[in-house]
Amino acid sequence: MMTRHHKLLCALALASFSGLAVAAGALEGPAEKQPLNITAIAMFIAFVIFTMGITKWAAKKTTSASDFYTAGGGITGF
Repeated sequence: MMTRHHKLLCALALASFSGLAVAAGALEGPAEKQPLNITAIAMFIAFVIFTMGITKWAAKKTTSASDFYTAGGGITGF
């Protein structure tokens, strides 16, 4: 249980460090717009579709709570 002094000390510590976040400077100079990276977008979509496929396949194999919690008994200690 926190005492009143402990709460005050924590509040003062947080307040003393808040100035560091404000002290950071803004980004200088003009921002350069990057071109659309179709390859990265396609790879991301393929990764998501592949992951969803694995999830659907695993969901079909799990038929009971016992299968879910014990991985179907397929995981051993060693």
